Amino acid sequence: MKLKDKNTGKFIGVATISGILTFAIACGLWYIVSGVNWLVFWGIPVTIISCWIIGALIAWLIIPDRKSYLLGIAAYLFTIGINFIIATVNFLNGEPSINGWIVLFAIGFAIISIPGAILLNLVTIRILK
Repeated sequence: MKLKDKNTGKFIGVATISGILTFAIACGLWYIVSGVNWLVFWGIPVTIISCWIIGALIAWLIIPDRKSYLLGIAAYLFTIGINFIIATVNFLNGEPSINGWIVLFAIGFAIISIPGAILLNLVTIRILK
């Protein structure tokens, strides 16, 4: 699809909301488990929401018009791929004592992103009708 399409902004907006939903779920679960408030660390929400926006843009540019029903799923997969790239860079440049946490965070991101992917897929089907 093209960036000049009238639905591009709507799709990226819903992807941003999916990123915010993913962050809210992860932040709430982490606070319940450890008592650490993620709202004071700006790098975490910026990274999560940026992964969703970049993944949605890549999916929007790659998926053709006739297969728009795959757009939400492709955005989720590209979002997970981008997150794994970031995790790999952090893993290779990180301290050995926290490398296990980086891998667990990447896998947890893939699992916690599922509600956002479902929301993105449902709204995308409605937008593109």
